Amino acid sequence: TGADGMEKKDVILQFIRKEFYGLEKVCCQPIRDCMTVAAFHLGLQENLHALDELLQEDYVLYHHGYTATELRRMFTYAKLPAFVDEDDLYTLAEQVVELAEDGLVKRGKGEEVYLKPLYARIRERKNPASQMLTDRDRGVPLEEIIQTYSELE
Repeated sequence: TGADGMEKKDVILQFIRKEFYGLEKVCCQPIRDCMTVAAFHLGLQENLHALDELLQEDYVLYHHGYTATELRRMFTYAKLPAFVDEDDLYTLAEQVVELAEDGLVKRGKGEEVYLKPLYARIRERKNPASQMLTDRDRGVPLEEIIQTYSELE
């Protein structure tokens, strides 16, 4: 917990929500990925100690003179803060998703399969919201974008 009362994990979770969920709400996910958000959070809940350790050692986001609250606000904009190396940030994001996967594997219920969309988003560096905006800018009709979101596979 920082002096501003926010947990470091809150900031990294905000980044992951923004970059890989697209938006913070489950209802904004493509239907085929609706379990991704719950699985991610459940897996991290099972592995909070490891998440805390990872974030204590983090220099991608922290140790740049900003409080957790300030960092959280910075991640509400379309561009990353200047001090953040994008490659390092995606590496950190992948490490956090791996922790969620480890937590789900510990549960032994096969839920880790629901994290596949997050790995794809990290690999492709895209999220549903950015893809939607790209499609809109390319002139894809809104009806087609909505259809894509409603596909089950």
